[in-house]
Amino acid sequence: MHTTTLASNRLRRLPAALFLLPITWLSFWLRVHRLGDKAVWWDEGLAAWAARQSLAAMSEWTANDVHPPLYFWLLHFWRLLSGDGEFGLRLLSVFIGVLTVPAAYLLGRAVGGRRVGLLAALFVAVSRFGIAWAQEMRMYALVALLAALAMWAAVRIWRHGPGGRPAAAQLRDWALYVGFMAAGLYTLYLFVLVLVVVNLAWLALVLPRARGRGLWREFWTWSAGQTAVLLLFAPWLAYALGRIPTWTSASPVAFWDFLAIYWTVLVTGIPLNVAAYAAVTLPVLAVFLAGTVALLWRARRRPAQQPPLAMLLLGLLLPALIVYLVSLPKLTFFYAPQIAPRYLITFLAGYAVLLAWGIVRLADGLGRSGRWRTPLLALLSLVVLAGAWTGLRDYHRGRVLIDDYKSLARTLAVYEQPDDAVVLYTDTDWPIWAYHHPGDWRGVPHAWQITPQQAADYLTPIWEAHAGVWVVVTPYAGVGDPQQHLLNWLAERATAVSTHAYGDKTLRFFARTPARAAVMGQLAAGAAPQQAQTAVLAPGLTLLGYDQAMRDAHAGDDVALALYWQGSGAVEVEVGLLSETADFGIGQRLTTPAGAADAPLRQEVTLRVPPEAPAGRYRFYVLADGQTVENRVALGSLAVRQRFGAVLQAGDVSIANRVDADFGDGIRLLGYDVETADPRPGGIVYLTLYWQAQAPVSQRNKVFTHLLGDVFNAEAGNFLWGQQDNEPVNLTRPTTTWRVGEVIVDSYAIPIAAHAPPGSYRIEIGLYEPASGARLPLQGGETADYLILTSVAVGE
Repeated sequence: MHTTTLASNRLRRLPAALFLLPITWLSFWLRVHRLGDKAVWWDEGLAAWAARQSLAAMSEWTANDVHPPLYFWLLHFWRLLSGDGEFGLRLLSVFIGVLTVPAAYLLGRAVGGRRVGLLAALFVAVSRFGIAWAQEMRMYALVALLAALAMWAAVRIWRHGPGGRPAAAQLRDWALYVGFMAAGLYTLYLFVLVLVVVNLAWLALVLPRARGRGLWREFWTWSAGQTAVLLLFAPWLAYALGRIPTWTSASPVAFWDFLAIYWTVLVTGIPLNVAAYAAVTLPVLAVFLAGTVALLWRARRRPAQQPPLAMLLLGLLLPALIVYLVSLPKLTFFYAPQIAPRYLITFLAGYAVLLAWGIVRLADGLGRSGRWRTPLLALLSLVVLAGAWTGLRDYHRGRVLIDDYKSLARTLAVYEQPDDAVVLYTDTDWPIWAYHHPGDWRGVPHAWQITPQQAADYLTPIWEAHAGVWVVVTPYAGVGDPQQHLLNWLAERATAVSTHAYGDKTLRFFARTPARAAVMGQLAAGAAPQQAQTAVLAPGLTLLGYDQAMRDAHAGDDVALALYWQGSGAVEVEVGLLSETADFGIGQRLTTPAGAADAPLRQEVTLRVPPEAPAGRYRFYVLADGQTVENRVALGSLAVRQRFGAVLQAGDVSIANRVDADFGDGIRLLGYDVETADPRPGGIVYLTLYWQAQAPVSQRNKVFTHLLGDVFNAEAGNFLWGQQDNEPVNLTRPTTTWRVGEVIVDSYAIPIAAHAPPGSYRIEIGLYEPASGARLPLQGGETADYLILTSVAVGE
């Protein structure tokens, strides 16, 4: 007997748990690693907000939403244990995602034996697709788990049939099937596809095998099980059916493009730029197709394998087709979402099992002698794992927690008084705000185009009922209120105003009464530093602690720090960042606030990590004026990541059209390239801008690119017929990250309105500060705040 055969036999005699436990542990590590290091996004904020509601209120809300309530019910109770942190709330999905690994093993073992189960468990464990959704406060990891378990229970029922096992064992299998299937329906409406797939496989391949009385027994037993599932789901369906909203956000996608996205997501977990991953996705496709053909060929002579094989194949194909059709606006039942990979995660375990089953069948078929069976199995598995590694290679590295509303919400929490009101201006990102601020607030609807009268009508009852009003100014405020009517109305009536700036957001306070204005800088009752640290820096000045929202930052980021002081006199201090190796640091001098000796004061500091800062761990520090460096008080730590490569110099790029125009804040436009090959209405003008920082840029600025016509656009209310605004390089190179002398290559695709009349259109560009909308002026004696680059001719 060959050595490889002997080794293979020894491995088969080992308990499956010896392999499954390390695979499960690997899956846990991949899902829990950097779990909290990503900002809560819109849907997650919505889930966290829902979890804070009562079960009755949550059920009412989900009945009017597009998802059933089970995941939100679970998150509600989980939150009582985990708290509201990103890590804690997401940990529920981690555990659910980890459980999908042994669930895939159970399904794989049921259809193809232990090797199939273990290999399927490994594929699920390292799937970026599964990992990503196990790190989100969403229901999709739960859907994948319940689908795997429901299919496993169905296979167990099919294998033995009615009367094929003791009554207790049959009842257990049916209870598992009905429970998992009903739970899936309570988690995602699209889970009905699992029910459809399982029933199609039963109808085509299980029922016809029954004979005589056995046929009717099979029919009625199976029908009773499906009826039980529907009866369990019926109360919720009756409650929610008339409330589920009808909406559409879909945009057409070519079917073959959709299939390419689908397969790339299954293999690598990456839904973008799918052509770039063909080198790994196509070999996996070849393995998958070869394995599927081998399984189909073998199933001809093994009828018992046909139902589970049909179920897995249908599970891979039918839901994808339905998701594609549902995403088409003209073919929707109650809502048409954008095509999103998350809707395809339901059969992730089924995909892994089918792939593993095919690999085992190929290895057994091609290595009949036994000598090549294990090497073939390893080789084919490595092809699949190479695709998984491609997706995982940079996945965790890209998870960095940003200071979206954290510092702003913290400032509001320590200053807000019981008689204050909070206004979110506007409510575009309200779930994200609600996650960070669990207290009461009002939102200005993002769809409003605010007039002076509308601002007065909205604010008057709020103003008259409170001593002061906090306004959270979001980056979207200027869209519906470019003239700032809402802020101006408050400023005209306020007895005092304060402003706290946080990147592209601003927190402003308007005191209505003199009494409230007098205590505007006073901390709320019970407010204390997040990190207590007492240190006497100078006579009469004591540091009580600090607030630090971020533990990680990229080079070029602004990092907020808030210091808590106690003392009656103003003292000069230096606040800074110093690398642990003490070879790089930055410092900022400031004067501590003067106040009453017994009243703590809070002072906010913003430190910019220089774009050239080397990666590593840094410590915040405070040093009183006149003290030696040995007397620095070390505060919290900050991990800095360097995201930029070598500096691109002007000589490294070829610019078709030189401009050399200087804007404010040390920004120079070196020139541009434009593609104007026969532009038509509904088409795109491609524009590339070449920027260079002449000095460190002090603030984040957005670039605007406009297509201006000579004909008034009645729909837009101006002469704009195309526009794209964003921070440079698709938000990846904010102006504060530009290194002096570095050339920034910044590309835009300006859409031409579909109803644009033929004629000449001017390309206008410039920069503005997002929070205020203030444009940077053009230097060189002109008073303009924009630059006309060139004209393009738009045809019929």
